[in-house]
Parts: sequence; C-alpha cells; structure tokens
Amino acid sequence: MLDKQHPVILQHDASDCAAAVMSSICRFYGEDYTLMKMREVLGTDIYGTTVSGLVTGATRLGFDAKAIKMKVEDVTQDYTLPAILHVRTVSGATHFIVVYQIKKDNLFVMDPAFGYEKRTRADIEKIFTGVAILMIPKSKIEIAHQNKTSMWHLFKQIMMPQKKILATVILMSAVLTILGIVSSLFSKAIFDEVIPYQLKNTLFVYMTMFLLIGFIQFFLSWFRSYVLLFLSRKIDLPVLLGYYNHVLRLPYHFFSTRKTGDILTRFQDAMSIKDIFSQVSVSLVLDLLLAILTGIALIQINLPLFLLTLSVVIIDVLLIYVFKGSYKRINYDQMEAGAVMNSQLIESIQNIETVKAYGNETVQIDKLENKFVKVLKLGYSEGLLSQLQSALSSGINNMSTVVMMAVGALAIIDGKLSIGDLMVFQTLSGYFTQPIQNLVGLQLTYQEAQIAMVRLGEMMELDTEISAPQLLTDVSLTGDIHFDNVSFRYGSRPPVIEGLNLTIKSGSKLAIVGESGSGKSSLAKLLMKFYDVSKGAVRFDTYDLADMSPISLRSKIGYVPQNIELFTGTILDNVKIGDDMATYEQVLNAVKMAGAYDFISKLPQRLYAFVEENGANFSGGERQRIALARAFLKQRDLYIFDESTSNLDSFSELKIQRALEKATAGKTTIMIAHRLSTIVASDLIIFMSNGKIIEQGTHDALLSQDGQYARIIRLQYGGQIVAGRASHKVSREGDGDKVSY
Repeated sequence: MLDKQHPVILQHDASDCAAAVMSSICRFYGEDYTLMKMREVLGTDIYGTTVSGLVTGATRLGFDAKAIKMKVEDVTQDYTLPAILHVRTVSGATHFIVVYQIKKDNLFVMDPAFGYEKRTRADIEKIFTGVAILMIPKSKIEIAHQNKTSMWHLFKQIMMPQKKILATVILMSAVLTILGIVSSLFSKAIFDEVIPYQLKNTLFVYMTMFLLIGFIQFFLSWFRSYVLLFLSRKIDLPVLLGYYNHVLRLPYHFFSTRKTGDILTRFQDAMSIKDIFSQVSVSLVLDLLLAILTGIALIQINLPLFLLTLSVVIIDVLLIYVFKGSYKRINYDQMEAGAVMNSQLIESIQNIETVKAYGNETVQIDKLENKFVKVLKLGYSEGLLSQLQSALSSGINNMSTVVMMAVGALAIIDGKLSIGDLMVFQTLSGYFTQPIQNLVGLQLTYQEAQIAMVRLGEMMELDTEISAPQLLTDVSLTGDIHFDNVSFRYGSRPPVIEGLNLTIKSGSKLAIVGESGSGKSSLAKLLMKFYDVSKGAVRFDTYDLADMSPISLRSKIGYVPQNIELFTGTILDNVKIGDDMATYEQVLNAVKMAGAYDFISKLPQRLYAFVEENGANFSGGERQRIALARAFLKQRDLYIFDESTSNLDSFSELKIQRALEKATAGKTTIMIAHRLSTIVASDLIIFMSNGKIIEQGTHDALLSQDGQYARIIRLQYGGQIVAGRASHKVSREGDGDKVSY
C-alpha cells in the first residue's frame, strides 16, 4: 500500500513488525525496501528484532537514530516525525509502531499489524513500554538494494522464448474471433431473407455453410486449448523451477529466520504469476481485437443502440473500479493468512512425536482452527464482495437488455432497423461487452499478480551464495585454521561467541566441549560458512574465510550435524548426498567404515532399503551412522563432527570411534561432544562457556588444572578420573582392538 504522506507497509507475520515500520519510514523518505531485504539489514531472526537491532539497522541505512526513554505525554510534534514507539500487544508480545502525526491528544500511527489509524494518548499509554526510537536521515539513505523487477520485464523474460507458440495461439484466436462474428450473421440471413421470401433452397445452403464454420470453430478451439496447455507447461519450468532453484541457493541463515509455510506459500504466488501470464498473453490480444471489430460492426448497424450498449459497459467498468480497493486488501490478507496457516500445519506435523507424547493434539487443533477461521472469514468476505458486484452487474445488464430491445423495436417500427439486424446486434453486443469487461478484469488480475510479484520479488532479490563470482574457489583446507578475535551473534541478539582466539594445527584433532548454549555448534557453523562472523576473522592459513566460496569450501569438509536429516528414498541415495558420483562399492565401503553395515546387512534390500520421510523408520543411532557414511564417502581436507555419536550405545560408539580415527588419519578433525569418552585422546581440548574459551589443553593437562573440564569428567564418571588412553574390547565378539576413548 502506498500513501505518499503516510506510507503503510504491513507485516507478513509477528516477526516482521520492525522490518515493516522501518520500510514504511524509508518509503516516507523516498526509498523502497522489501520486507525480506529490510530483515537482512536489521538482523531480524525468527523471534523478531530487538530495539538495539533496529537502531543499528537504521544507522546502517544512513539515519541518525537513537533510542530514548520517555513518557507518552512527552511524545509531541516537537520531535522529528515519523518516529517509532516500542509497545506491547494484548498478548504481551513486544511490537513496534510508527507515529506519523500528532494532533493534540491524538496520535496518527501506522501499526504494521492493522494499518494506518488514529489512537488517543490514553490508548497508547496502555501499551507503550517507555522506549521511543527517533531518527532522521543524515543525507541519502545508503544501503544499496536491487530495483524491483517490473511485471513487463518478467513477462518478456518468460514469454519471449515461447513467442512462436504464443503467435500460433494468437493467430488461432484471431481466426476464431472473425468466425464468431461471421456466425452471428446467420440469424440476419434467416429473419431478413429466408423467412420473408420463403427461400428453402437458400436455407439449406446457409445451414451447410454455417455448420462448416461451426465445425472449424470447434476444431480450432480444441487445438488452441491444446496449445495453451503446452504453453502453460513450458512456462511452468522457468517460473516454478526458477524460484525453487533460487531458494535452495539462498544462504543457510535465510532458512533459520523464516517459517517454512511462508517459503512454501510463495510457490503459490509463482503459480499465480504463471497462470496470469498465460491468460494475459492470449486474452489481451483476443479481447482487444474482438472489441474493436465488433464495435465497428455495431456502429454500422445502429449508432443509438451502440451508444446505449457503450454506456452499460462504462457503468460495468466503474463498478469494477469501485470494488478494486476492497479486492486488493482481501487478496493480500488471504495470501498472508494462508502462509501463517501453512506454517502452523507444517510445524504440527513435523513435531508430531512431541504432540502425541504430551497429548497436545487439542492445543494444536485449536491453534490451526484460529488461523483457518481467519482464512475462511477472508474467503467469505471475498465471496460477499463478489456476489454483490455480480448482482449489481447482472441487474444492470438485464435492465439494459430490456431497454435495448425496446429501443430496437421502435427502430424496427420506424423502419430504421430490420428484425435480422436487431438479432445480429444483440448477438454482437455480447461480443463487444464481454471483451471490454475482460480487459478491465485483467486490471484486477494484474493487481493480484502485482501482490504475488511483490511477495515473490522479496525472495528473488535476496543474494544467493553464488552471487559473488570473485570468491575464491580452489583453496586447500589442509593448513592451520586461525580464529582471530572472532565474535558472532544471531541477528541482533547478544553475542554467542565473543573475542575468540584459537589456532587449530593442520592434521590435529580438536575437541570442543562445554554446556549447552556455550557456542560450540555455532563455531562449527562459522567454519561451514552457514553464517558470517560479526567481528574478527577466520583464516585457513593466509586465506580469509570471508573471501572463500561457500560451495567450494563445503565440498572439502566432511560435516555431520547435530540434527541428522535423511531424505525419502533409499539408503544408497542418502549416503550419495556426500558425493553423487560415488560408485556402489564406494558407498558400501563408507557404510562399513561408519559401522552402518551391521544393521543394513539385515535389511531385505540392504542399501536399496527405503527411507521414510526424515528417516522415521530408523533409530537415532542408525540415522547417525548413515550420516557418518556420507562424511566418509570421499576424502576431505577437514572433518567436523557435531555430537555425531550421541545416539550410539557404548559398544557402537567405541567401534565408530576407531572408524573415525582411521577415516580421518592425518586430517584436521573437530569433534563437538557432551560425552567426553569420545574426545579424551584429542590433541587439543577446549572448554567453552558463554561464547568464550575458558580452558584449553590436552585431557591430562585439563585434569591437572582441576577446572570445569575435570568437574564434568567427575560428574560423568562418578568421581573417577579417566586416563587418556586405554584398551577396551569394543566388540561383543571380543576382537580386542585397542582404541581411544
């Protein structure tokens, strides 16, 4: 929505409120930002944006911004407006609103959840937290952003490769139009020639001729429908697959800050755009041609009747524009409500085990019902609107038909018109009014497409991980790894890693331990370049991680994450994710190294055994072994294991530990673990707390320090101090192999 004085940009969901208010203020000063882009600037995550994040983001944009404490009565026109107020919703959640104007005790605000409205100071006082953010642009708003892709540009991009098919459809449509006009002359021939003069032979000729025209119309109409289906299929590929291709290449942090339902709903937007393009490409030309040709014919038959018909068309057009604004608001709300409902549906199904375990079905159903009721209400509102418009249009057209017949009858009585001419006029008037209504309707369709285009464009303007071709693609990871004063935070949240300095020697084994939330997994995600460091630098020898291609980097790292993800398919397919060019023998070898062959060999189809969605038909330990096999499938420069044996029993864990040592011999290996039995033989162990390294050294050295590491060892082993290396029988068969544990 665009109001030059008071721009209103509504939020997509509760986490978007800061992005919406900041985008509205930027538009107030003449700059347009999509919500997606603004979320990046503000560091918005799935929980929203902090006051600090909003101020920092506004500063990055080129504003002089400051958060201050004040009372509601202090919010006056003396301050530079627009300003942002930090408030709490009825549910207690924090929220942001924009103050555009103040008149006495009334504040004119933009609430991204509701729009532009007038509120009293008393209303604001009930929700105001006492924090306001004042801002003014220093000069020009600075953050660069891509120009929005215009509808015409996208239309050309998608439709021009199909111009031959499009030309064929348009040609057939033109022929069908002409044949339709010619067919209307049949009634004139019957009433003005055949019946008055009793021309039976001529009737047979006319009937044969118009039957032939009807057959040609049928064949062309069928063939045109076939070609349109073919055209639709050709459009599907660049639109839908183009969107999917772009989404999968977006950075990892994008997915961690958006709801799945929101991403999936934009596929529906892509479908809408595809349908509209295929419709517009044919209807626009056909309806224009039909309206012009029939308009000329109607003028030739009788000018007064044509003017009457034209006046009815103008009334219909005015009706469409009267309802335009209401349709736009409802269509936008429907898209957003659908996205929220889809997110809730996906979340409840994905977490069904927890739902069942705690008997939470009723709560989840109630949540979905509330969101579904909103979708139904919007659909009902649209239906009422549509019925009202249709009833008005139908009533006007019915009355106009009566008036037209009366005027036509008077013309026949006066000898200015024949019965056949009136019949032809009545038929052709439908060919004239319908195309014009279609053309005006295209404006509404175009409006829907624009809404879908904005939502899709928000996603498409985000930079993918391959957007920077200057990044290094052939850097070896075999050297030392350096963390130089590294700090990292998620969005605008407090740092999870702060001032970290660490050197990991080439070929060494590093173990990272610490309590939950200490920053262990975040460190691994930085090395995978899932996130960029907030401060400092990570270097592989002399190469800065920031200068390296993430795709090339990850191809040289064997990574087993904390949360194992399996895909529907076979075990073979899932292991080959580690290297899609691997042979069956290589997969089999990796499976054996990971200790997965023990259970796979007992399955009827072995490596071709079916994996259900998310690997639901395998235990946690079995899923971990399949994930380990992925990492072992080809030689890597660096291995990162994040709790990779946490779901294994003691015997399996010790056996896998031996396999890990063998597979990663001579390779730099990082092991993140809670169960310390897997890491005591590491070359270096670091203990993290609150994003900092508080202890580091070998197992024995850390025990001698008698610090946090030694305390956890005692907790895990009942007060016993465990030596660094020992021999242990790892197999129930008693193979007696010596392993580290």
